[in-house]
Amino acid sequence: MGPTTQSIERLFKSIVAIKSAEDEKKSISELLDIPDYGKCFLMGLRDRFSKGPMEGVTMITCTNKPDFIGNIFQNYQNQCWSIKELIIILNRDDMDVHRWKRRAKRYDHVSVYQLPQEASLGYCYNFAVEKARYDYIATFDDDDFYAPHYLTDLMHAFQYTDADIVGKLTYYLYLETKQILAIRNRFQEYKYLDADSFLDGGKKIVKRKVYEHVRNRDVSINEDVYFCQDSMEKGFKIFSADKYNLVYLRRSNKDSHTWKEDDDTLLSWCSVAARTKRYKSRVII
Repeated sequence: MGPTTQSIERLFKSIVAIKSAEDEKKSISELLDIPDYGKCFLMGLRDRFSKGPMEGVTMITCTNKPDFIGNIFQNYQNQCWSIKELIIILNRDDMDVHRWKRRAKRYDHVSVYQLPQEASLGYCYNFAVEKARYDYIATFDDDDFYAPHYLTDLMHAFQYTDADIVGKLTYYLYLETKQILAIRNRFQEYKYLDADSFLDGGKKIVKRKVYEHVRNRDVSINEDVYFCQDSMEKGFKIFSADKYNLVYLRRSNKDSHTWKEDDDTLLSWCSVAARTKRYKSRVII
């Protein structure tokens, strides 16, 4: 079995010093919600598990947005995890694949493929998985921000859990128009997911063995929901780690977002963390 609440609590207390009698009364979820404790725990985990074996990670990004070419390559280059590759799937007929391949030559271990735009997102992911060389497969969104230790900390979670899929159920969201940094799904860090929860597409790493039993459904909407449901039905375990080093970015132009809800609706589902133009400094550890 993986870590229970009690075993995560023991791990937490072996790394983090509780500062007050009042804090002693709080649950681990409540303590992790306090930045000083959450950051200290994550840094301690990173230090403790960085000495373990380093497995290779295949990063996959599917995109139909030519304007995000810079962001996709920057997120790849940013990652401190040294054994990595990037597979890019262009899912739009009028995207210039040669431009992307020229850009890819600037980096090590980047492959670019183009599939017909009628191909579903699920089909694109399955295609990319077949091309992956490594046994850990991470999906990255094309338009979000991934800090340098994003892969590192999620890969470490495979060492202190027996999860088959690791990701972030709790994560940061930034609303460009309102200049608000918010937290989605508070109090869901360092927990196994139940049947009613799922990890969004670009917020997880999956062991290859999962794909030997579960494929992405041939759909473009809710493929991430179905994948998590199908994985759990097959007995695979999904773990939500920390909330840091990732920001889901909501731009002022909503046309390019798959999630079409307006900012006020999204904000009603979140907790405001800060009003700021400099969101990165609050989420990078």
